[in-house]
Amino acid sequence: MVQRHDFIIKLARALMTFGAPSHRIESQLVAAARILEVEAEFIHLPNVIICSFGDQETATSETHFIKCGGRLALGNLHKVHLIYRSVVHDEISAKKAAEQLESLLAAPPLYSVLFRCMLAFFLSVLICPLAFGGSFLDMWFAGVGAFILSALQLCVATKSAMYANVFESVLFLHSSSLSDLTMIQQDYYRNIRVIFCQGAQQH
Repeated sequence: MVQRHDFIIKLARALMTFGAPSHRIESQLVAAARILEVEAEFIHLPNVIICSFGDQETATSETHFIKCGGRLALGNLHKVHLIYRSVVHDEISAKKAAEQLESLLAAPPLYSVLFRCMLAFFLSVLICPLAFGGSFLDMWFAGVGAFILSALQLCVATKSAMYANVFESVLFLHSSSLSDLTMIQQDYYRNIRVIFCQGAQQH
């Protein structure tokens, strides 16, 4: 029974860590507890899952608070679903499944931080002119901004809980400041061209 409890707790942690949809987390935990014949109740809050395990023989209950941040990782989420399905169909034991979930949670990301930042840079450079009609100068501003924001998200926001709470606000201020700077610079050069053109026409 302890191994089953351990599997359910690690399943809850894995689902939150890899960005499972909120409406699916509680239903999957309830289904796993029912298949494993574990008396349990679950409450899902943002970044927190409360698991309560009951024991009718001793008339006691055990409550666990599982708190962790989440990031969207579809590959790992698919692996979690395969492990969950194997347990539900009685293909592997709860102990082995808990070990697989533990190794999956401890595994490093598939791609390095630098690779993901460079990918964000090149994608922003391509999307800016193709989707938004940006100029050649806008492309590089968008790429540099995406690189900086990706680095902040991967290196700073994941390590600082305080910064993670205000990350979206900082992202908005950073992007809007770069956009304003680009527009001011374009207006400046446009005004210079108008002045020189008018001066040439007068002469």
